[in-house]
Amino acid sequence: MSFLDIVPKHILQIAPYASENPAEEIERELAIKVVQLGMNENPFGPSPKAVEAVRGYLHNIAPYPDDSGFYLRKKLAADFNISMDEMIISSGSSDLLAMAYHALLRPEVEVLTAEASFVVYYQLAETTGMRLITAPMKEYGFDLEAMAERITPKTRLIVIANPNNPTGTMVRRKELDAFVDQIPGHALLILDEAYFEYVNDAEYPNSLDYVRAGKSILVLRTFSKAYGLAGLRIGYGISTREVIQTLYKVRMAFNTSSVAQIAALAAWDDREHVERSVKMNREGLEFLYRELSRRGVKYVPSFANFLLLDLGRPARNVTSALLKRGVMVRPAWGVPTAIRVSVGTREQNEKFLESLDKVL
Repeated sequence: MSFLDIVPKHILQIAPYASENPAEEIERELAIKVVQLGMNENPFGPSPKAVEAVRGYLHNIAPYPDDSGFYLRKKLAADFNISMDEMIISSGSSDLLAMAYHALLRPEVEVLTAEASFVVYYQLAETTGMRLITAPMKEYGFDLEAMAERITPKTRLIVIANPNNPTGTMVRRKELDAFVDQIPGHALLILDEAYFEYVNDAEYPNSLDYVRAGKSILVLRTFSKAYGLAGLRIGYGISTREVIQTLYKVRMAFNTSSVAQIAALAAWDDREHVERSVKMNREGLEFLYRELSRRGVKYVPSFANFLLLDLGRPARNVTSALLKRGVMVRPAWGVPTAIRVSVGTREQNEKFLESLDKVL
């Protein structure tokens, strides 16, 4: 008997996740400067205050980190006017998603989400062996009526990205209110709000209202996007005490580094940097809207820091051709004819448009 003989069949059937080649590797291979517009990072970088805080802390990295992220939880909880017991610190949103999947893992249970959303939702269903149920998209967004129809007695997790990655669409308060009222007690709703800082719309729901009302809802947020700390992997979850206590039971110890916690504390206090990043992102989106409209390229208006372009042709062919010209973008998961383009600096956006013209 070999090692592969003892690996569960559902694991053997999984294709390993292949991340896009890092920009540095592509630059070496093609001998060209690469514009990275494929990871939805903050092109303006982290807060200078966060960088300075990390520099001042590096002499103190020999000890293990504060396992609970006490000071970060204390600061966030105070600003959100919730209890520290209703918050958990994580290594980004994916870490929290893994906790939730494993906490509710049982034979035959179901995970419900949409056909075109964050790839980790589907990967975790594969690795845990949970049955994945998907609802079709409606105008590139979550169709909550279709999702409600697919809730069964076996549904344990319902996952909604708001705004959605990779389409950039938003679920509005009225429709989410109606959907939440239909969720049975045997299911946990996860609201993945990795991009919520970029939303400027009065109809965007305040998810913390559901938590304060005692609903079985887990809200995911991150410092990877607007705060520019993707390389440090840190985020947080907000829910009821019962949910948070359960997540702690399946959480890996020391899941966030002390450096990440220090950076997040400083970044949180630098509201000017976040506001400036969001403002520049909005200006970048408006620029791309104008230029793409002028070219007759179909795009989906975005509430995040990226844009979905439906080109009506295989997306992988386009991304490969763009890469040869030094521009990294991603095929849009679940939309085979679309690419997802992160909003960059003005110079990066212009480079993308120039390359897209030549490729198309």
